[in-house]
Amino acid sequence: MGAWIPTDSALSEKEWIQPEDLIGERLIVATGDFVKSSIGKWMGDYREQAKIIAEGNLLYNEMMLAKNRLGVVLGIKLDYICEGLRFVPLYPTLETSTVLAWKKEQIFSPATSAFLTFAGRYEKVISGDKL
Repeated sequence: MGAWIPTDSALSEKEWIQPEDLIGERLIVATGDFVKSSIGKWMGDYREQAKIIAEGNLLYNEMMLAKNRLGVVLGIKLDYICEGLRFVPLYPTLETSTVLAWKKEQIFSPATSAFLTFAGRYEKVISGDKL
């Protein structure tokens, strides 16, 4: 996890972002209960001072807000380069995992079935299991 920061901001020069670095910054975060979120917990005693200006659930859209200098986006690192933004990791490190879930006995479209097959194979490769 880290911060997507406009490159003309002094924060973008840092090697990593610590909770106290975000005091006074306009923050753009994932939709949900910030205090209970992993980032809210990571901020610790500083979370009460967080100035959240926007919430969203589409990181690309949130990054466009940061690109237009409306704030700093807290989120995951994408394999994507956005001109005008720099990703700076959080310290102490905050890691998250992803979960795929669906209803029991769900009927999938061919595209969804193909994706789930791919995801299952990929998971086995990265976990070291044999295919």
